[in-house]
Amino acid sequence: MTEVLINKENSTIILTLNRERVLNALNLNMVRIISKNISSWNEDDGISGVLLRGAGEKAFCAGGDIVSVYNSKNDEGNNLSYDFFKEEYLLNYEISKFKKPWISLLNGIAMGGGLGLSVHGSHRIVSEKTVTAMPETAIGLFPDVGGGYFLSRVDNFVGTYLALTGKTLDGDNSIFAKIGTHIIENNLVDECVKKILNLKKYTKYDIDFILKEYDKKNKTYPSLEKELQDISKHFNKKSIKEIVDSLKEDSSKWCKEQLKILEKKSPTSMGVATRQLDISKSLNLKDCLSMEFRICQAMMNRHDFYEGVRANLVDKDRDPKWKPTTVDLLEEKLIDDHFKNLEDKELF
Repeated sequence: MTEVLINKENSTIILTLNRERVLNALNLNMVRIISKNISSWNEDDGISGVLLRGAGEKAFCAGGDIVSVYNSKNDEGNNLSYDFFKEEYLLNYEISKFKKPWISLLNGIAMGGGLGLSVHGSHRIVSEKTVTAMPETAIGLFPDVGGGYFLSRVDNFVGTYLALTGKTLDGDNSIFAKIGTHIIENNLVDECVKKILNLKKYTKYDIDFILKEYDKKNKTYPSLEKELQDISKHFNKKSIKEIVDSLKEDSSKWCKEQLKILEKKSPTSMGVATRQLDISKSLNLKDCLSMEFRICQAMMNRHDFYEGVRANLVDKDRDPKWKPTTVDLLEEKLIDDHFKNLEDKELF
C-alpha cells in the first residue's frame, strides 16, 4: 500500500495521507515521501500549490506513529527515535518555508504530528467535523512539531492551557486557537476544493478569495472564549507547580475539573512543556524546533514516554505509573536536563 498518494490536478499537487486504518498516523516513510518532493514542488512553475488531506472520513492525521518508536526501543542499533523526530521536524520547517499555498484539509481528527504538517502552511480548512488537539502530555511527551511556536502565540495563555490539558477542540475553537484559518461547512468543502482544483494557475491571494467566499458567515461562539478569564488567571505562570498551586487555591468547579485532568498527565511532561512555551514566545520557528528536538531526545532516554505510550496506546490500561509521580516531586534539575545542547546531534 502506498502510504502517501500523490496526484496532480491542473496546477495543484494533491497529497493524501493513506493509512486510514490507523487514522493516517504519520510514520517515517510518509515523512520521507513528502520531504523528497517538497523542494521540487516549490521550484516547479507548473505547480501553484499543494492540497493535503487524509484518506477516509474519520481523520486528517491523528499524530505521529509513536507506537513504532515505542516498539523499536529494544532493537539493537535501531535509530527510529532519532531519525523519525529529526526528519519530521525538518519537514515541519520546510513546510513553513514553502512559497506557495499549502492548503490542509483538516477532515476529522488532526492531532500532534498532523498539526505539524498543516499549521506551518498557509491555509488550514476546518469544519464541524474537525477535532484538533495537542495531547502529548498524556503519553509522557510534549507539544512538539513546532507546537511551542504556534501555541505560545495564542493570546491569554490559551496555548499553555491546551498544551498541558490536551483539550480537544471543535472547528470553531480550532479557529479561535489559530490552528485553522477558515471554517467551511462540511457539506460545502468538496465544492470549495473543486473550485481550487479547477484553477490552471493561482497565488495565495486567489486561494484567500475562494476560501473567503465559502467561510462560514454565521460564526458560533467558541467555548474557549467563556474560559478565557480562568485560563489567563491560572495558566499565566512560569512553572507547572505555580499553575497547580493557583488552581488549588481556587475552589471553583472549573479549577477542580482542570486539576482532575492534570493529575492524569505526566508531571515531567507538564513541567517541561510549561517552560518550553514560556521560552518559545521569543523564538522563531527554527529555534523552537531546535529546542524541541533537544527535549524530544531527552524524553526518548527517560521512563515517562515509554510508560505513557504503553499505558495509553499499547496495553491501553490507561494507568501510567509516572516518575516522579506528582508535580510536587518534580525537581528543576530534571526539567533543566531536557534543554541541554545535543552537540553533534543537534537538529540544524
